[in-house]
This record gives sequence, C-alpha cells and structure tokens, in this order.
Amino acid sequence: MRLLGPEEFQPWVGRKVRVNTVPEPTEVTLDRIELSPRLGAGLDFRQPFSLFFSSPLKVYLLDMGYEFDCGRGGPHTIVISQLPPLPNMRIYQASFN
Repeated sequence: MRLLGPEEFQPWVGRKVRVNTVPEPTEVTLDRIELSPRLGAGLDFRQPFSLFFSSPLKVYLLDMGYEFDCGRGGPHTIVISQLPPLPNMRIYQASFN
C-alpha cells in the first residue's frame, strides 16, 4: 500500500470535497494542510501532516473513517476527528503520521 503525502492533497485546498455518508453524500471544505516535524533518524516513512476540514453546523460527521473524493486523486478513506466547533461551522482534523 502506498502512503499518501501532503502533496497529494494540495490540489484540494480551498475546494469542497465529497464525503460518502449515509443516507446521502455530503461535502466539506479542505481549509488547510499543516506539516508536522519529521521524526528524524529515518524513523518516519513520510512527512507527518494534518488535514483540516470545515463544514456548516448542520453537517455532523462522527469520529471515524469516511471515503473522501474531490473528483480526482481519490477516493481515499480518511479517518477524521471533530474539533470543538466554531459559532458558525464544524471543524474536522485528519492526522497522518
């Protein structure tokens, strides 16, 4: 299995991404990619990074894996966790170590 890197998600930044949910798909926006420090001494296989998505408050996704697709370079199963919501939107994070 090939590990995805942050460069694969760069074209998605600022775009709506389709999430395969039940009973019907929904969309979230990939707001940013945040790089984390490398572990050094060859202990990591890729640059660690996190993806941050936002959605309207009415879109509520559980902390679990979903199939994400922006029309190219996917779909990818991505595990997300919800962060504390802002007054007008929900924020989700996916971490890749």
